[in-house]
Amino acid sequence: MIERLPALGPTVRILAYGMLIALPVSVAGVNIFGGLVLITALLSREFWGAGRRLLSNPIVLVATFMLGLLLLGMLYTTGPQQDALAVLTKYRKLLFIPLLLPFFQEDRHRTLAMTLLALSIFFTVLMSWSEFLGLTHISDPIYGGPPGDAVFKMHIPQGTLFALQIVLCVGLALATRSWTLKILFMGMAFLTTLDIAWVMAGRTGKAMLPLIGLWAIWEWLRFLRLEAKTYRGIVIGSVAIILGATLWVASRPTSMLGSVIREIHQSLETGVPTSQGIRLAFFGKSAELIAQRPWVGYGTGSVMTETEVLAAKAQTEVARIPTVNLHNEFLMWAVQLGWPGLTAILLFFMILLRASFKQSVTVGILIRGQWVVFVAGCMFNSYLLDFAEGYALVFSAGILLPL
Repeated sequence: MIERLPALGPTVRILAYGMLIALPVSVAGVNIFGGLVLITALLSREFWGAGRRLLSNPIVLVATFMLGLLLLGMLYTTGPQQDALAVLTKYRKLLFIPLLLPFFQEDRHRTLAMTLLALSIFFTVLMSWSEFLGLTHISDPIYGGPPGDAVFKMHIPQGTLFALQIVLCVGLALATRSWTLKILFMGMAFLTTLDIAWVMAGRTGKAMLPLIGLWAIWEWLRFLRLEAKTYRGIVIGSVAIILGATLWVASRPTSMLGSVIREIHQSLETGVPTSQGIRLAFFGKSAELIAQRPWVGYGTGSVMTETEVLAAKAQTEVARIPTVNLHNEFLMWAVQLGWPGLTAILLFFMILLRASFKQSVTVGILIRGQWVVFVAGCMFNSYLLDFAEGYALVFSAGILLPL
């Protein structure tokens, strides 16, 4: 029966490349190409031929477990069913992991996919610089912020994608033997780093730069055969320099990172809602909710309902703000689905990291670099719940992990 199905691997890959190219610039493009990937993959011989391996694949099992928990959480949620369905719908992107895995088991296909994603994000980088320099005016005014801060996406997803572009370019530069490509990729990474540091007002990308720097140094040192003493010296020195520079920048109230500390202090002292003060209040609500129902949580889509209850009892203005999004992926799973939910999302990232050390040098570097961005970002945002960041994470797992 399976042998009668057409071999559509090349077609699925082309459509997946379309999704990757569209990701930084077009929601409609991702949805259109995504629908075509779904239909073509399900009609292909390759997908059904890989059925047994998919059923025993760790990342597929965890993704399926996560979706199963969300479905189960709909049965006992304290929130309205429409909220539960909305949350489940946003997490449906996890289905692309088993859909993509059978078609990306060769490094040349994986490398091409990540290169296309890096080039597409770099187009946004160039447009950000163009907006900043006043050469173009295509940014939607609804995004707000200074010119170049948000071109095709809001500043949080744009900052995340720019951070992702840096690790992709650094990874591709470290892996290639061509000095021309090394210089090209590192130039792209450098220009993107300058954009995050200078052009963008958003803090997401800026907060990731120190972590990306530490990751890049560690990956570079893995290529060198150094004595243990020299290796430790470079690592300790790099950590000291990057950490020191980060603390120095954060200590300046006029800097974007310094404004984080200022906003938290302001909210704690006066109760006035600030961007970071609101996040801190959400984290506090999360801790209280987890402590009350740690084992099963409050169900899928229950966050708004439960934070409204806590907000009604609050004494300060910043604490009276309810939310549908706790701005932390790990807390979202723990509050809604208890310890099983938190365990599932932790296993998801653990499998990603472990798989990176079993892959080729190029793929391993690309997985680990993206892992740094996604794990760090999920501490302050709900990436799987969000569109661009969530699809980027799913693409990383579905394209780079082994079947």
